[in-house]
Amino acid sequence: METHPNFHASPFDGSVENTEFKFSSLYLHHIFSGSNPTQANIIVGDATTKLGRTSVHDWAIYDGVGTDAKLVGRAQGLHINAGSWHNTFTIRFEIERFKKSTLQVMGESVAQEGEWAIAGGTGELAMACGVIHKTWHQETDGGTIIQLNIHGFCRMKLPILTKSGPWGGKEGSAVGMEKPSKIASIAIHYQERIDSFEYNYFDQYGNSRYTNIWGTKSPNRAEIVLGPEEIVTAMSGTVIEHNNINVIQTLKFTTNERTYGPYGNTENIQGGTVHNFSAVMPNGQAIVGFFGHTDMTCLNGIGVYVA
Repeated sequence: METHPNFHASPFDGSVENTEFKFSSLYLHHIFSGSNPTQANIIVGDATTKLGRTSVHDWAIYDGVGTDAKLVGRAQGLHINAGSWHNTFTIRFEIERFKKSTLQVMGESVAQEGEWAIAGGTGELAMACGVIHKTWHQETDGGTIIQLNIHGFCRMKLPILTKSGPWGGKEGSAVGMEKPSKIASIAIHYQERIDSFEYNYFDQYGNSRYTNIWGTKSPNRAEIVLGPEEIVTAMSGTVIEHNNINVIQTLKFTTNERTYGPYGNTENIQGGTVHNFSAVMPNGQAIVGFFGHTDMTCLNGIGVYVA
């Protein structure tokens, strides 16, 4: 089949999935009068029918209606009277993960219950399509608050994960999470060894996930809570044979902001042969998750997911 010379297709070096996404219970503030309106007329239109009347708007969207509600994004664009009000605008997100992402939206009047069409997207929501269901929620000073529920699909590029390790033993059960994208926090129990390990992470769809405890709790506990822009760039530690079983004796983590640890038996008070290990990420890569082995009494082995 012949193609036009301006059309080009080539293999894509990466993983892409058709990803479903939802934003539930968002609240658009449609403020059209009063001291702080968020829209303005730019074309008056016909004096009788109002045909052609055009307004520009910058409507704020929040995650609630109370005083503690947070700004999620802004709906910025035009609405035009073409027999009925037609809206065409961009939702520009302000929340962390989606800060550089947008949705392109069009449809009928904001005041009427119904749906708007999602006709495109950028950033995390690239090539989005779907619908926004809108319902009247309440009156407010100078306008109305409209509840939005967003349901769509996009072509989300997923990072390619590789594994490094594991180090230590393979006793017990294999543990590990699928498709992690960023570590949020790490919790360790330790005494003469690393008795347990668990972590909170974001998966590749932005959902917060928690692992089970890999091992058992002990008196000493350390928790590492990473900042919004903080990533793990290195992990190191030691392995020792304990009661004829290889176990993780110490762990240390390095991020782009600081070093945590080492945690565990740093003085090797039990004796035995100690093996050092480390995983240091090159520029542009980070440790985004962990896997390993546990016999439910301690952490026997540990490895890292890299992206």
